[in-house]
Amino acid sequence: MQKGKIVVCPYKVKMNLLRKEAKNKTLLDVKYMTKEEFLENAFFSYTNDTLFYLMDTYGYPVDICREYLRNMIDIDIKKDYQNPKINFLKDLKIELLQKGYLEENPSFQSIIQKKDLMVSHYYDLDAFEEDILHQEPFHFEGQYVHDVYEFSMVEEEVNFVCLQIIGLLEKGISCNQIFLTNVSSEYYYPLKKYFSYYKIPLSLDQKESIYGTKVVQDYLNGKPFQNGEDEISKKLNQVVSTYQSLDSSKEAYRELLVDGLKHTYISSSKYNPSVSIKDFYSESFGEEDYVFLLGFHQDVIPKKRQDTNYLSDEDCKELNRYSISYWNERYEQITLFCLNQINHLTISYALNSSFQSFYPSTFIEDYQFPVLHDSEKSYTHSHLYNKIQLGNMLDQYDLNGEKDESIDLLQSVYQIPYRKYQNQFQGISHDEYLTHLPYPLQLSYTSLNAYNECGFQYYIKYVLKLEEYEDTFPAFIGSLYHYILSLYQTEGFDFEREYQKFLEERELSFKEKILLVRIKEELLLFLEILKKQDELCSYRDSCFEKRLEVDLSTDVSVKFVGYVDKILYRKEMDDTYFSIIDYKTGKIDTNMEPLKYGLHMQLPIYLYLLHVSRLFTNPIFTGVYYQNILFPYPTWSSHMEKDFQERYLLNGYSTDQVDILKGFDPSYHDSLLIKSLKFSEEKGFGPYSKVLSNDTLYQLVKYTEKKIYESRDHILQADFSINPKNYHTKNISCEFCPFQDLCYHKEKDLTYLNKVDHFDFLGGEQ
Repeated sequence: MQKGKIVVCPYKVKMNLLRKEAKNKTLLDVKYMTKEEFLENAFFSYTNDTLFYLMDTYGYPVDICREYLRNMIDIDIKKDYQNPKINFLKDLKIELLQKGYLEENPSFQSIIQKKDLMVSHYYDLDAFEEDILHQEPFHFEGQYVHDVYEFSMVEEEVNFVCLQIIGLLEKGISCNQIFLTNVSSEYYYPLKKYFSYYKIPLSLDQKESIYGTKVVQDYLNGKPFQNGEDEISKKLNQVVSTYQSLDSSKEAYRELLVDGLKHTYISSSKYNPSVSIKDFYSESFGEEDYVFLLGFHQDVIPKKRQDTNYLSDEDCKELNRYSISYWNERYEQITLFCLNQINHLTISYALNSSFQSFYPSTFIEDYQFPVLHDSEKSYTHSHLYNKIQLGNMLDQYDLNGEKDESIDLLQSVYQIPYRKYQNQFQGISHDEYLTHLPYPLQLSYTSLNAYNECGFQYYIKYVLKLEEYEDTFPAFIGSLYHYILSLYQTEGFDFEREYQKFLEERELSFKEKILLVRIKEELLLFLEILKKQDELCSYRDSCFEKRLEVDLSTDVSVKFVGYVDKILYRKEMDDTYFSIIDYKTGKIDTNMEPLKYGLHMQLPIYLYLLHVSRLFTNPIFTGVYYQNILFPYPTWSSHMEKDFQERYLLNGYSTDQVDILKGFDPSYHDSLLIKSLKFSEEKGFGPYSKVLSNDTLYQLVKYTEKKIYESRDHILQADFSINPKNYHTKNISCEFCPFQDLCYHKEKDLTYLNKVDHFDFLGGEQ
């Protein structure tokens, strides 16, 4: 009796083989498995309960849990290792096995022995994987030489591929026989663009997660979920059901749910026939297939591995695993083998994209691949492409005086509106904008300030979300300060423990470590000063990093959220006396008068949020202040010691009610706590003291609410005009705006605002 087979192959190969069986109606004693499925049966598998246990018990992020589980698969729990990382994983594996969180399949070995084992399209098996799959290490000694086309830009490379494909289609080759391979993300947009110019059907199979859709975001924000028949609702249901055995009240549950939603994708639309994409290393091509290998770049072809895993090469010396250097040698052989398997192949690369530069693959020099430069131009296939090229040629002629030989030909056929650009934002559909809003729409001081500085700036940052977060060292240090300052008053606070814990979150350079020596000293000094200020201040209760939220919903769900660094308060009966403190890096500007235009609203917004959010039953204002936390080293001056003593003083506005103020700052006559605050019984407050009357405070909060509601309404109306503000002869909107190359603002777009030196615009008694 003939033995059955187990074929271990990549997922797409597996699905193709199963489809062929179904099409041919053949019933074979063959089981198709991916490598991952085989290893799970040979070693162990895990479930969401396993991840949940690790996350909930030890606080590991979900990605770290998967990394630990992946690395422990071949670790022998009966063996003693020297490496502490491996022993950590061994102990964790024992714990998970004992608690039943790893599932083993002891009968699998006997099943394997009864079947023939065959491996297909896996050329990058690790040493322990080769052992378990009974495979010899991959080896290929063949040579290979092939022409390679070089282009200056990715767009030129993609256009060349399109023209080659058109030539194949004109010869009667079906789109289904034409494939692209080695397609990285920077090629997606040019491919979609140029294939549409030439009307070539393309199936990109681009992954789009359901996580960002309105249905999913509504569900995550607590809105009732209506079961629907649409794809997203069905997939949301499927993901939620996979976690139904977990405790939904735990933080680990939400993290797992979000992770599952981020890795669940909307089905890509596919055309038949169409040009499609195949993976270069894990999929095969037929003898009659025509393949275009794009992006023949260094470190891409051949593939390179980096020593960035949890277990480094050095760590893995006790395990049956190949080193990174071995892998990189082997990928050269794998690449040669894969290239040799393709009959009809066109290889190309570009030196630049719109955002980065590339280097050609080392294969070109190592194996003497001839490099060709295709200069053939064709204007016979796409009117749209021809018009765009004409515009590019006119740009070159206008800017550099370089006249392309094809300009006259194209201008004789096409009339394009060249140099008639209007920079005004044409707006977006109000209904479409509201449809795609995240609900509830969340506003903050930062987003409102961006909107009031320039509506288009808000649109770029908060609607299109084009501003990327940059993890800079100053931002990291600012976060470190906020983290320590939120904890320093907690019982059992251990500075060194919390300091080291925070530093673990980032890999620091040598220069950054040197800078941290001084920064740590300054932070410790600041904590000592804070303790003295706390002793001086009469308010003993406090809260830190306090989230305050106000519902601003109309027909649309809107929330206004702010995080207050520090609130000091004292309760007396039903009254609560409070002071707000916001930590600030760099230069402080306490002038709130630009509130007239919706600018400089941070301190007024904190006052508004505290009054409206009902954090306290009957809040009574004492003060609202900034406090500096980071400073450059001072240059020498005769006032250096005085400057050093004053730099940590509170800087802002206090109540003019002396009976209330002295309850907060007993030194109010010549304050040791608040900058520039002086008071005498004869003359009252000094000329530089910043104080607010109850009436001004009331009008200030009232006016702040008015500006918040105005901004909310304009945002909901999708009013995103290009309108940067020039305040008192200075353009305050564009100075540091990273999007100036998008708006091309003109003089007529500027809104000129007069300087405001008083609060008369508030109304009421001043």
